[in-house]
Amino acid sequence: MLNSLLLISLLLSPNGTFLRQIDGFLEPAHAIWLPDGTIAVADRMADEIVIITPEGVRISTASVENPMELQFDESGEVRAGAVARPSWDTEDVVYAGVPAQTSNGWLIPDVYGHAIHQYDLEGNWLGKWGVHALLPHEGEGKLHYPNAVDISPDGTKIVVCEGFEGRVQIFELGEGESESAPLISNIAHFGKHIDSHNDLILLAEPELGDIYLFRTGLDVPIPVTRFGGEGNAPHQFRWVNGLWIDDGEIKIVGDGNLKTFMYEHDAESPFKQIPGMVKFQKSQSHESLNGPIDGANMMPSSSDIAVALDGKTLWAVDAVAETVTQSSLPDVKILQTITGFIEPQGIEIEADGNILVSDIGASNIKRFSPQGELLLTFGEKGYAPHEMYKPAGMTVLDDGMIVVVDWGNHRAQLYRPDGTWQATFGRGRSWTREKNPPPHTVKSNAGNWKVTFSPAPEEMPLNEVFELTTWVEGKGKVTSLRVDAAMPTHGHGMMTDPVTTLQEDGSYKTTGMLLSMPGYWELYFDINNGDTIERAQDEVTLEP
Repeated sequence: MLNSLLLISLLLSPNGTFLRQIDGFLEPAHAIWLPDGTIAVADRMADEIVIITPEGVRISTASVENPMELQFDESGEVRAGAVARPSWDTEDVVYAGVPAQTSNGWLIPDVYGHAIHQYDLEGNWLGKWGVHALLPHEGEGKLHYPNAVDISPDGTKIVVCEGFEGRVQIFELGEGESESAPLISNIAHFGKHIDSHNDLILLAEPELGDIYLFRTGLDVPIPVTRFGGEGNAPHQFRWVNGLWIDDGEIKIVGDGNLKTFMYEHDAESPFKQIPGMVKFQKSQSHESLNGPIDGANMMPSSSDIAVALDGKTLWAVDAVAETVTQSSLPDVKILQTITGFIEPQGIEIEADGNILVSDIGASNIKRFSPQGELLLTFGEKGYAPHEMYKPAGMTVLDDGMIVVVDWGNHRAQLYRPDGTWQATFGRGRSWTREKNPPPHTVKSNAGNWKVTFSPAPEEMPLNEVFELTTWVEGKGKVTSLRVDAAMPTHGHGMMTDPVTTLQEDGSYKTTGMLLSMPGYWELYFDINNGDTIERAQDEVTLEP
């Protein structure tokens, strides 16, 4: 329970002080604090309920199919199940996640507002706190799609779930001014759906209600127009559940509406932005109009659908059941079912009839024959330009290039038909094989180790904090890795003290890198096998 002093502080100016971050989940949907001070986490995508200490140590794991929320049963045991609570459809909260009730009010996670709101028991808004992450997958106190909160038994701490990032963060409640939000610009927030027609690609940003047309033909697709926007007008959107483009026609599904737009486009015209290229035509309203779309076909229960080129069969993705099914048309009788996914999300059919399925849980793409035989798996989990995180919708261009919505990295990826990465693009920034080859690889100076590293952001910035993800290969066991940098011509190193930690996938993550001056820098990777420390090094020159 909140003590009186803390209650007064919260009512004056609610805030949260970051304590720690706990990674290693696939998608934590909810977490509750247990009476003994441990925390139960519903890892929806992993089909698990995990009990952890507040320091992140795993105590036990129980297999539970798709746990979305947690509660205590009559015997005091933790189980999956929702409890009744008020709805929070207010102008203050963009989209409410799973809240937590205190003795004197409510804590509301704002999923798309990247913040935590506080209300009293009468529903009066008291304030909010939280800072939107700016760098890719930045945490350590920064919030990115917080989807659930719960309060500790003594009322002084909260646990925040960030399913999108696969982590939970713990904060101490208190008072004071929140950290100011960073200026965020030129960052795409693509939704899960994508489609293409001839040289055009259709993408949406559901959080903003914006729909984009990109044009292909250069190294990376270029945005040519934007339409829609957030709002309640007939041509606007509050959310997007599916989209489809054909010759001169675009259909968008969202919030029980099917909206049709017209456009004119000449593939031979010069590359340029064309405001007003797309014109709203009509909107049809029905509660069943809610789901992915392919032409005249829609399946609200599916994550994505794709109709075969001959129009005789339909492929549908069931993310919850972790299956992909092929059904006959028009009677929709199931012909076959494909399993073996962590959580499938997007689907597309190639010109030769092969089926592409994105596995949002495994962070890769799988190609199947029309008979359901696995032919190829490509893509690797990560944040570098050639890697992907939670891939969603896909489309295949006329030349066979595969475009994947790299949903977890807020961007899109281009792959050749053989699965080789070609380029990455968003609304403004882009990376290609020529501009950004795969991660840098260097051998240790004594030749016994190979070090492969990727910075985030991908181009090491001048006088801005960045991260490195490093892989070490060689004979023997790595006891520890130390990462540092220095300017030998100036005789000094970095002003920060980076921290390197071992990740569950075997890589090392170094946070707090800062190259504060332009000029020549050397990067040092000191590998300790318990007996010998061996150095690998690389260099980078930063322009002023």
